[in-house]
Amino acid sequence: MSEQELIMVTDQAGHPLFTASRNRVHAEGLWHETFHCFVVNREQRIVLLQERATGKKDFPNCLDITAAGHLLAGETVADGVRELEEELGLVRTMDQLEHVGIFLEELTLPGFIDRERTQVFLTESNQAIFDYHLQATEVKRLVAFSFDAFATLGDETTTEVVSIEGERFGRNRFVPHPPEYWAMVERSIEQSSM
Repeated sequence: MSEQELIMVTDQAGHPLFTASRNRVHAEGLWHETFHCFVVNREQRIVLLQERATGKKDFPNCLDITAAGHLLAGETVADGVRELEEELGLVRTMDQLEHVGIFLEELTLPGFIDRERTQVFLTESNQAIFDYHLQATEVKRLVAFSFDAFATLGDETTTEVVSIEGERFGRNRFVPHPPEYWAMVERSIEQSSM
């Protein structure tokens, strides 16, 4: 996404205020909406996370939401479903997603203030991990975690998470969402009716 693409700035409750460039939104810490979707395989009890591409400006090579993105000015939450197809090649409609809530997330780093109203979704897929068509500029690879391993991200004392393949990832390899965010997603996966 271009730093100059326009994003709808909202108040903390989600009411639209005005449009601003992505660069301004993050420089000034303006509230805005994002789309987050976790892909789960309930049969195998796994959740997929993406490893962000090496060339990403923010958090390169870190593990994050399966597919996510900013909602542009004029877009609704339903338009966010495009992120699944763009990043993973996974075609979904909104009725194939389960909305699990809105999480208000604030992250402050040098020169970067992110205040997001994250619209969080789940979707079910039994597709093999290597059958996804990844957008190379966004996603380096997908990594599968058991539901139990994923659940440990909600515990701030967790220092390492092990993937299905036995690969060990230190906490610093994950985008620094607060433990409460990971815990909300984990509870939603366990309680999901998908």
